[in-house]
Amino acid sequence: MNKGIVAFVSVSLMMMAGLAQASDWNLAKNVRRLEQVAPDYKDDKAVDKKFLEVLDLTEKTKKGDELYEESKRIAAMPALGQSKYMDSFQYFMLVKSVEAKSGTNEQDYWLNLLKANDKSPHLLAAWLVHMKQLQKDSPTLKTDAQQLVEWVKAHSPDMKVRAPEYTGNILMGHKPRVEFADGDWPKAYKLSYYKASVTPPEGFSEDDAYVAMLDRLKDGNEGILSEMAGIYKKAGKRKEASDALYHQALIKTVAKDYQGAKPILDEAVRLNPDNTFAAKERDRIKLELTYQSLAPAAKPEEAASAPAAQ
Repeated sequence: MNKGIVAFVSVSLMMMAGLAQASDWNLAKNVRRLEQVAPDYKDDKAVDKKFLEVLDLTEKTKKGDELYEESKRIAAMPALGQSKYMDSFQYFMLVKSVEAKSGTNEQDYWLNLLKANDKSPHLLAAWLVHMKQLQKDSPTLKTDAQQLVEWVKAHSPDMKVRAPEYTGNILMGHKPRVEFADGDWPKAYKLSYYKASVTPPEGFSEDDAYVAMLDRLKDGNEGILSEMAGIYKKAGKRKEASDALYHQALIKTVAKDYQGAKPILDEAVRLNPDNTFAAKERDRIKLELTYQSLAPAAKPEEAASAPAAQ
């Protein structure tokens, strides 16, 4: 048997093993372990015990697509919606939909349900997993990034959030982790740790880093450029901070706010003396300010006769 056939057989066996495992979701165990992200939860209430019982019975009586459709029925039951386990269940079903379904319609469905729980520690991870399925040129991607940045800013820096961990390899591809019942405990971080990250915390991919989302939105947005510069400076990335400050200053120079632009450019050059664009723009601003200082002051009678601002 040649090497090509051996490789093909090996891959086929791996895929068959994956399909076999897919029929056994360990619903209750996975959901219960995901819930451990929120350390303020204590003993299960009656509705929580009922929720886990429903998951266990569902898996015993349904398989494959039937189980998936039954999960939608569970998610739509108002009584079970009172359980603390609902958001963990919704996140688990979202990552299962990435594994088993093509397109993003199913992920949209689970993400929209999860968005109703604005305080869920799983919402950040779910949103990022969903964004990763979108095409790089998708207009939805920028809209999602803007909404997620606003969500991050609106919540406490001490809020616990889950990381969208990924598993897989180059051969089979990388997919979001769907097995939480065993192995490492799901990772969680404070929101402030994620927000201040240039290098993503463990469990997050490069595209998921907060600064990467800001980068998608930075064009023409002075506030975001200023925030990026601050994050870069804290991380010791002087070159990147200088570049962000340079682009922030350009917004002011377009508006002819030379007084506001100059100190920003001074800081950009201080952080990175090799930033020739910032140095050149700073010199141009200095020239403009010099011209302004040489302009004759208005005479008292001219100032008095000048038309009042409307």
